[in-house]
This record gives sequence, structure tokens and C-alpha cells, in this order.
Amino acid sequence: MQAVVGELERAIDDELRAEWDIPLGWFDVLASLQRLGGLARPHDVAADLRLPPSSVSRRLDRLEEEGWVARHRHVDAADLRAVDVELTRTGRRLWREMNVTYRRALQSLFSVKLDDAEIAALRAVIEKLA
Repeated sequence: MQAVVGELERAIDDELRAEWDIPLGWFDVLASLQRLGGLARPHDVAADLRLPPSSVSRRLDRLEEEGWVARHRHVDAADLRAVDVELTRTGRRLWREMNVTYRRALQSLFSVKLDDAEIAALRAVIEKLA
């Protein structure tokens, strides 16, 4: 199972890099922020992605350098390290555009191996598990 997931991730990463020159890991962070309402604490993004916070922090550094996310410190918080990360307007636009590539890659990967009935059954299983 892990090998299949890895193969799918590599194929999607290849598509995103070919079209956007951006890795899947960066897209995942943008997508997580989108799912979390566009604004979240870094540890919430890490939890959403099931990744170590240090890995997410490095990705956030790069996304911030590109101007796709912005960090906001909590000046009134008891913990001065408290930070929210927000998708910028550019980050939201990029996520929407990249999401088309991501979805197209997913569809092409599944449609070549599964027929419509199998895809419907898989969707039902995933929805039940979620």
C-alpha cells in the first residue's frame, strides 16, 4: 500500500513541478491552509498534514519567501512565539490554479486504472472512513 501511495505522490509531484515548478509538499501546505480557512497556527497545519512541525516550518519559510503566506505574531499573547500563518492573496490564487493541475493529475492516475464503478466504490469507502 505504501508503495502505491508513494507512486501516486511522485506522479502528482511530477505534474506540479512540470507545470508550476513547485513541489507537492508546498502545494500540500497551501491546500492545508485553504482547508483551515486561510489562517492557522503552524502546529495546526502540521497536524492537518500529519507531519512533524519542523518539516512544516521549513516549508512555511519557503512559502513566506515567495510571498504566498504571511506570518503574524500575537503581540497580546502570553507566549510571544505565538504565530498565525495566513494565505496571501497571491497564495490563494496560486492554490486555486495549482488545484486544477492537482485534480487533473489525480483523475488521470485513477481513470487509467479504475473504471467508473470502481471509482464510485472507492469514493464511497473513503467517505465512509472520513
